[in-house]
Amino acid sequence: RWMIKESCDGMGDISRKQGGGPPIPGKAVRFSFTIIPFLVQAEGEEEVVTIFREPKPNFELSCKPLCLMLVDESDHETLTAVLGPVVAERNAMKHSRLILSLGGLPRSFRFHFRGTGFDEKMVREMEGLEASGSTYICTLCDSTRAEASHNMVLHSITRSHDENLERYELWRTNPFSESADELRDRVKGVSAKPFMETQPTLDALHCDIGNATEFYKIFQDEIGEVYRNPNPRREERRSWRAALDKQLRKKMKLRPVMRMNGNYARRLMTQEAIEVVCELVPSEERREVLRELIGLYLQMKPVWRSSCPAKECPDQLCRYSFNSQRFAELLSTSFKYRYC
Repeated sequence: RWMIKESCDGMGDISRKQGGGPPIPGKAVRFSFTIIPFLVQAEGEEEVVTIFREPKPNFELSCKPLCLMLVDESDHETLTAVLGPVVAERNAMKHSRLILSLGGLPRSFRFHFRGTGFDEKMVREMEGLEASGSTYICTLCDSTRAEASHNMVLHSITRSHDENLERYELWRTNPFSESADELRDRVKGVSAKPFMETQPTLDALHCDIGNATEFYKIFQDEIGEVYRNPNPRREERRSWRAALDKQLRKKMKLRPVMRMNGNYARRLMTQEAIEVVCELVPSEERREVLRELIGLYLQMKPVWRSSCPAKECPDQLCRYSFNSQRFAELLSTSFKYRYC
């Protein structure tokens, strides 16, 4: 099998990136692919033969652009129309074989595509799911926000491309003549036709950003002692955020951001940052709980940031199950004002 990794992401606002000429849409999307190194080891042989490897495997140019579209990634109809030929060619390649002559003998190879280079927003576009504000918060399972807040440990990957296609047909035809709410509950957030299969993954960058966004809110709640007063006024919340931003800027040179980004997230989720935040938390007991929560997070983090956890961080991988359960237990007890 010849493994090909697919990626697709928005390139943001490009309205200032072109010279004079006719007006064009202000956003762009790039679809690209990376050929995974292909190695062969004959049975009983120690030597590994390299069939193909990029000259610089980790170089950014290894990710080759296939299609550059002047379209907003939120425009589902235009995006699917432009990518239609790419999907058709991809499906044809999946069911064909490449025959190469190696060592004087013809060898047959099959193409195996892995759509892992998609962020959550693009996965929802590709798989026909509702946007990220949906009640169905996960692209990997059918959990709703309420279900996820009560069950933070026992989850499994249940969604698949084929199942999403079946659910779209139910959404389109409504064979049981159900109401809109009943139908939406049956299809679990599928609202458009899935047109490209993606692998059920969560990239490390957006995992960092999502976690840091949540912890940024937890820090504000702890500064304001929301566990004692669960219904604070909006003005109070603004003052807690201002105090947190001022402290982070003063002690860590972290400037406030309108929208969480990777660099801010990585610096916020450190032992140094939690000590800075704890200076604003009135209760010593709550400070210790926060330190334990961040300590567990930092022990688990290498597992999802690693390409091969079993080789690169085996100790953290062994403790991951215990740490994740303790992490969930802390959230559901010490932070039940937010998660229960």
